[in-house]
Amino acid sequence: MGNIISGEFLKIKRYSVVKAGLVMMSLSVLMSCFYSTANTGEIWSFQYFIQQVIISNCTLFFPIIITLVAVYIISREITDDTLKSILTVPITYKRLLVAKLWLLLFLTILFSVFNALLAICFNVFLGFSGMGIYEVFLSIVRIILSDICVYISVLPIIVVCAFSGGRSLLGVAVAFVYGYFATMEGRILNWFPVKAAMIIVDSKCGYEYGVTYYRYPAVVSLLVTLIISILLFQILEKMGRAKNFVYSKRKNKIKQKRRKGW
Repeated sequence: MGNIISGEFLKIKRYSVVKAGLVMMSLSVLMSCFYSTANTGEIWSFQYFIQQVIISNCTLFFPIIITLVAVYIISREITDDTLKSILTVPITYKRLLVAKLWLLLFLTILFSVFNALLAICFNVFLGFSGMGIYEVFLSIVRIILSDICVYISVLPIIVVCAFSGGRSLLGVAVAFVYGYFATMEGRILNWFPVKAAMIIVDSKCGYEYGVTYYRYPAVVSLLVTLIISILLFQILEKMGRAKNFVYSKRKNKIKQKRRKGW
């Protein structure tokens, strides 16, 4: 399994979508900078700026980015016609997908670190107060943790896309709507996985709207989402094997009939 994962890491250099993902991650920082120029009476600090970056990541950008990258990486094996060569090694499609999911987790951390460093650089330029060594370290950890939680949130969508050949961009559209719902406020959203990512890293989430969120339901919702993803992976993988078995059986039957006819 380790060799398969390392092989997936070596493929990163030919994935142009990774560069596109880095560019898209910078948009959340730019949007937060744009918000900081609005005359709303809010006193901006480094902590508040990072909070806005996390909100933009979780609700607008990262669900789309990680789903788009996942669809691209999975579909490349089909579009480049390399899947049939890989499966002759032999490597099962299940193990290949697991390796790609680990690669996506690594890319999540990579995108998060880039996003955090860019936010820190912009804060130096903007001159918001409250940026110390501890605050910088904490902001990096918060951004990484929130994006990992978002990755877990959209994992069921990625799994479904993976077993549909990774060719459908419908999952990206679903991820966009999925993330957008997290912009709303209400106690019921305490159990919403994308909102949970924001609640876990931000103790003041919802305070400005008079809504109190709790971390326990947020953690539970993410754990349930992870379990659902694992079960969904197992079910779809078994359905795929059953489908291939029936297809190969029918194919052999047709061949036998043709021989009889000749």
